[in-house]
Amino acid sequence: MNGALQLLRAVGAPTSYAILKALQGGERCACELPSLIGKTQSNTSMHLAKLSKLGVVASRREGKKIIYRINDKRVLQVFKTLEAKA
Repeated sequence: MNGALQLLRAVGAPTSYAILKALQGGERCACELPSLIGKTQSNTSMHLAKLSKLGVVASRREGKKIIYRINDKRVLQVFKTLEAKA
């Protein structure tokens, strides 16, 4: 599948979109995300795994915590474009 289409599908999924919006301001611990987006830990983890596999987010370990960040800068461009049109 085309990389741009994969990115749009990832951003278009409501839970993934919420995760990416939460990460828009910078890194976040995986433990924070479920409460920020109003989803369960398992649902959030499933979406983070998909986003990681696509290369949209990246993670690093900090002790027992896993810290996520947006890895594909096109996501920020998509958000900027969408917000400008709103």
